Amino acid sequence: MELEISKQEFEAAIPAAREPKSQIYSAIRPFLLAKADLLSTQVLGVPGTEAAESGTDDLCGQVRSCVKRLVCVKAFLEEMRGLDLVLTATGFGVVSTQNTAPASKQRVDALEGQMRRLERLLTGQLLTLLFQVPGWSRTAQRQSCVATLFYEFGMLQQFAGISHPKSEDWDVAVPSMFAADAFLRKHLGNAYMDELLEQLTSSSLTDDNSPIVVMCQRYIGAYVAQNMRLKEETYMQLINRLEADLTKYPTYAHGEGYQLNHFTPYENHAEDSAFHFVG
Repeated sequence: MELEISKQEFEAAIPAAREPKSQIYSAIRPFLLAKADLLSTQVLGVPGTEAAESGTDDLCGQVRSCVKRLVCVKAFLEEMRGLDLVLTATGFGVVSTQNTAPASKQRVDALEGQMRRLERLLTGQLLTLLFQVPGWSRTAQRQSCVATLFYEFGMLQQFAGISHPKSEDWDVAVPSMFAADAFLRKHLGNAYMDELLEQLTSSSLTDDNSPIVVMCQRYIGAYVAQNMRLKEETYMQLINRLEADLTKYPTYAHGEGYQLNHFTPYENHAEDSAFHFVG
């Protein structure tokens, strides 16, 4: 991937790396291209890469800016432990003399925690931008990066009530996200959930489906938070919204989820040829 990142752009992405001698930037720069290529393969795909490399409209400019910031953060995170960081008046620098002591482990750990949180936030911002890039929603990268409607780090605070979440909070929440998604797919139908995902990731949500997506995200958040009352209330609101006017939601109405929700148990009648007498 062709992506040139200047010292100014690097330090704007990582304020803690600002220092006049450019030692941190010089140390990280050889790794930027590899991180950009990996991001292209894993997240951007062909449509996103083309937008970041050569697009000229405002959206492409936003994608390019976000990609550069994310590449800087990813490269810094991977190499920071080997830089012998030292705390300076403006942030962190690199140990250059025997009379300068490295920054404490506690400070470096805190910096790493901040950077990993920033990495999650930037990834969410990038994904939201990619939703607007034509063709991205149909890529393998979309299927990998946005497997459920609960796709963005900030949703932990917005829907799961986790105040100032840390990067590791996302890892802990992932199994619950997929369990909640599996429940919704069972009761709303795979076809309808796929329809919602496709519309979300192509910025084409209809007026009817937009509130359904928010309810699903709220349900997954309640599942992550293990808030059983909110989970049940949100699910009932979701079903009631869908079934208030099924003509607005034909994919749900003709899917396996609707059939499951309206399953009629077998009734034993005396006139049936296979009547079972109990008594």
